Amino acid sequence: SYSTSGNIADYKKHGYELVTDGYPADLTFDNDDKTAQNFTVHLKHQNIQSTEAKTVTETIHYQGAGNQTPADHTASVNFTRSVSTDAVTGEKTYGNWSANQSFDAVTSPELKGYTADKAQIDKQTVNGDSKDLAFTVTYTKDASTKPVNPSQPTTPAKPVQAGQAVATNFVDQRLPQTGETDQQHMTLSGLLLLAMSSVLGLFGMTKQRKE
Repeated sequence: SYSTSGNIADYKKHGYELVTDGYPADLTFDNDDKTAQNFTVHLKHQNIQSTEAKTVTETIHYQGAGNQTPADHTASVNFTRSVSTDAVTGEKTYGNWSANQSFDAVTSPELKGYTADKAQIDKQTVNGDSKDLAFTVTYTKDASTKPVNPSQPTTPAKPVQAGQAVATNFVDQRLPQTGETDQQHMTLSGLLLLAMSSVLGLFGMTKQRKE
């Protein structure tokens, strides 16, 4: 009454699958104790097939132009490969990724009054093992080229005409020293007295002549 079905079912619960069951359903035992009767049940690890997908993204970030700054540019490509998982051990076996793919070259947008440090981001070729790509384009404000206002010309110096006298005033900007002011006052007073004396002297001489 022995059957292998119970043991086979237990193996299947642990990730095995049946290949062949060599134990006959109608087995008749003999009475020969000297001869062993051997049978083989063949099982193997079950492998679960699946597909793995991956996305690689390219991002171009624009900066430096204030509210004129363009929005970021993004693009993505997808790759797939087969995966075989051992149901008993959990070990995975990977197939090859699908064919390589490329991101097209991207020209940096032109902005009036600004210059980009990269005129374009070149074409990029990636595969399933590639990491995401990131680039930055920075805009710099152009130098100002504002012309001089012709309505406000610079006034040239007036030339001296022939025969015209030129007066030049020299101003002594030295700060007076201690005691210098008093000395100046005394000198001025002396000069005034001398002038008055001269006038009085002339007046006296004129009077005498008249007499």
